[in-house]
Amino acid sequence: MELRDHLSRIKPNESNVLLEWKSLSIRVGRRKLWSRSEPNYILKNASGAIRSGDLVAVMGASGAGKTTLLAAISMRLVAEVHGNVLINGLYVSQTQMKRLSGFVPQFEIAVQSLTVREHLSFVSQLKGVQNHRMNQVIKELQLDKCEDTRISNLSGGERKKVNLAGELLTEPDILFCDEPTTGLDSFSALAVLKTLRKIALKGRKAVICTIHHPTSDAFQCFTDIVLVRKGEIYYQGPTEEARTFFESIHFPLPINCNPADHYFKLVCDYSQIDHVENDHHLQQQQALERETDSKTRYEIVRKCHMENIGKKCLMGPYHQNDVIDKLCRDNHHACWPSQLQLLLRRGVIDSVRNIRQHVIVTLLFLITSITISALYFHVTPTSQTAIQDIRGALFLMVCELIYTISYAVFYVFSYEMPLLRREVGEQMYRLSAYYVHKALLTVPKAIFHSYLFIGIIYGFVQFSTGFATYVGMAAVCTVASLLGVSYGYLFTCITGSLEMSLEAANLIFLLYNLLGGLYLNVVAFPVSKYLSFFFFASEGVSIYYWQGVQNITCDEGRNVTCLRNGEAVLQDYGYGTSLDTVYFNYLVMAAEILVIHFAAYLCLRRFVRRVGFY
Repeated sequence: MELRDHLSRIKPNESNVLLEWKSLSIRVGRRKLWSRSEPNYILKNASGAIRSGDLVAVMGASGAGKTTLLAAISMRLVAEVHGNVLINGLYVSQTQMKRLSGFVPQFEIAVQSLTVREHLSFVSQLKGVQNHRMNQVIKELQLDKCEDTRISNLSGGERKKVNLAGELLTEPDILFCDEPTTGLDSFSALAVLKTLRKIALKGRKAVICTIHHPTSDAFQCFTDIVLVRKGEIYYQGPTEEARTFFESIHFPLPINCNPADHYFKLVCDYSQIDHVENDHHLQQQQALERETDSKTRYEIVRKCHMENIGKKCLMGPYHQNDVIDKLCRDNHHACWPSQLQLLLRRGVIDSVRNIRQHVIVTLLFLITSITISALYFHVTPTSQTAIQDIRGALFLMVCELIYTISYAVFYVFSYEMPLLRREVGEQMYRLSAYYVHKALLTVPKAIFHSYLFIGIIYGFVQFSTGFATYVGMAAVCTVASLLGVSYGYLFTCITGSLEMSLEAANLIFLLYNLLGGLYLNVVAFPVSKYLSFFFFASEGVSIYYWQGVQNITCDEGRNVTCLRNGEAVLQDYGYGTSLDTVYFNYLVMAAEILVIHFAAYLCLRRFVRRVGFY
């Protein structure tokens, strides 16, 4: 059915949406060393409109401003945007726009280990969507054949549909798609565009998407096109009228040429390409700019905008009540505890299905613990010469656990940052719920690895002070590891970069290591004990071990000070001698965990707001 035939059958009382954007401009400062920054427009005086049933393509070369225009219209940008966006004549806020629209990013952002149904079920529960709506979307997008397949095993076209399905669950009136055909062959790209056109026509939605270079068949799917070059709009209007427009300014469509190719060449920036073959295109483009200077282009776009508004309004009616009613509906999004529960469930499923990674990490712990055990296997615990050996073994255990467990956080958190920004940006859950769930998921891992690591060393080395000592030592290492994890989150959230966070961690952990009590005696420098959590962990492990040692043999023939029991050893180190000191260390490390996690959360919130969600 043709678009005009479809629009003619719209009932007068059927809800329609008219999205307008007026004079949108984005300006950034170009920094100079000795002079004031010059303003540089990445989007300039963009105006236009789209109605229910439209499928609009924003075309242009890479860096032309297509995605910027799409993000500005959808109000997903962090940067300051000058201009106005209206829906059915009403000015809308960023929050309201997110409730009325859906945004499909260019790249597939989802937990790859989940199946299609599990992913959509997770999104549905967070957004308060009923199961029957989810089943309906799965059927409409023909995902029922792969609904039990993991996302990592899907084809490119199927992944695009999964991303699209997640946005269609809430039945948005407006749909924004950033490069929906990227990475697809021509057949799959055409299938995706036909799906979008079907959604626009039958679902009564306004769909606008960016696209690089569509084939002639794909180009025919669009009802309107927007041509962008260097942040300015060169043409905006119905697809079938673009040919007449360019013929009127002496740029006719060549015979047997794909219209998309012709329009794309006209707006490409050939000035950046130094090649003889491009001279013709460069001259042609310069002629286009002479025919339509900046002022003329603005007037043409404004005139096209006003004409399109008039035509689209004739398709009406566009009632403001339609928008108000939808904005006033109850927000059925999941509450904070439900968000935390769903995130924990997704995290557990992902962890179980990526068991191979956990096996590799466990093997690394086994290798490290066996290596340490081999170094201290022949140590005799009750001899004077073994005191320094045992001190080194205990300190090495603490350091290796802290380093290994905390450094794993850097990679996981950096890997999930795009997913976090995307889902928080779409208001699927609160940032605090995400952070708490990530912190909670590290607890069982820290407990398991600590008890495994200490247990192997405790079994091989001649630590003969009993099972209770092993439990206590592992408990101290667990808390210290969790504190190391909190520092890992803090460094990642401050820098936002894997490389920078690793560099910061190396420096800070080296300082904490030096102040940990092995390289610097706290008797000579007592303040150091309050500067390093390595010291609290080392002191706790040492107290658990040495309090059970009642007798240490002394070689009277050697001119050295004899330490005859574990209490004397602890006093010589400058450590406490009772379990009260251990309990105090527990409290200090627990308080530090909470403080560091809170600081990391604040840094994460600041980072996400500064960088943006897309």
